[in-house]
Amino acid sequence: MKVILVVLLVLVSTCSIHCAKDIQEYVDQLLATFDDKLNVLDTNPGFWTHIYGVYRQQYPRAPVSLAAEGRSMLTVEQQRIQAFKANVKYILKHNDNPLSTFKLKINDLTDWTDDELSKLRSKIQTEAPRIAVPPMMMSKQKKTYPSEYDWTNQTRVPGAVRGILNQRHCGSCYAFAMAAALEKTYAELYPNTTDSLSPQQIIDCSTTTNGCEGGSYVGTFSYIRENGYRLNSETDYPYGANGANQTCQKQGGVLLTYNSTYKLNYKQLPTENEETLKQVIYDLGPVYVYYNAGDRKSNDTQILEVSRKFDHYASGVYEAPGCCTSCHMNHAMVIVGYGTENGTDYWKLRNSWGPTWGDNGFIKIKRGVNMCGVATWPYYTGLF
Repeated sequence: MKVILVVLLVLVSTCSIHCAKDIQEYVDQLLATFDDKLNVLDTNPGFWTHIYGVYRQQYPRAPVSLAAEGRSMLTVEQQRIQAFKANVKYILKHNDNPLSTFKLKINDLTDWTDDELSKLRSKIQTEAPRIAVPPMMMSKQKKTYPSEYDWTNQTRVPGAVRGILNQRHCGSCYAFAMAAALEKTYAELYPNTTDSLSPQQIIDCSTTTNGCEGGSYVGTFSYIRENGYRLNSETDYPYGANGANQTCQKQGGVLLTYNSTYKLNYKQLPTENEETLKQVIYDLGPVYVYYNAGDRKSNDTQILEVSRKFDHYASGVYEAPGCCTSCHMNHAMVIVGYGTENGTDYWKLRNSWGPTWGDNGFIKIKRGVNMCGVATWPYYTGLF
């Protein structure tokens, strides 16, 4: 025990967070010489004090809002520390599994309470899945598609995928996904722009969605259409503190349609048809999808596992065996590409949990198995 404590103290004193690129790498460096990392954590409370202090420097907290809901500041802080410990141990255990196809990491969500994590999930309002392939999605001639494609680094439409945004404490993923799904159209119509479109306008002004309590693709598109196919830029209508609902600041925005021949429209793609999905992504552009991101407050162990892994995804190809493909749809993202990594096919999706989440704000999800419902409710938005 004393030997372990001495070694830890030496490591802490000789290597600060500046030795590593992030808090996960820092913790990995501190524990690199130990075989039983979890035992070291369980028997050295001083280690937790140190790394949580470093973590809070990187991710400052102001938990006043939770205290206002009837809980003391101390209780909230205790919940945060307990969540941090449990999640760090879970991450380390997962990353030690040589059979896993993906890695987890400590991030902004690691000390969030279950209530906060649940608010990240939305009450997604799903429509009936589509079976047939829409005519405009059918390729007129057979062609060979590339084995990988990524709208984040292509040159066909510069700016088709823009900076990663952060929805924070608001179940507004549906609004962020719609703003992201419209970016290719925005780039086509206004090629010299660099800013994003405004999710906050959708949250505040749409009467066909429910603000921070969730929404749907169809409801969100209905608002865009009723607003004259317009949406303000993020610069002109920025995201508010924690994304909370506000009074509608202004309607209107940039025009996102062209003419009667090339009009902003959408098509719901056929359910669980990942070959068609691949073709649409390559031929036409990014696709909006619903997703089962698990639930931290669930009594179902499997649903809880899905949440823990998704919340702390870092790199590799994510898979969660047994994840329901047609239930618990509580998140919306945008597929921006596809490829193969270490023999496993994947979809590349853009999330709205900030650039420090996942792989710079993106996640690779196993392709070809409708992982967590990624191909159950896909929607393409564009000019046609």
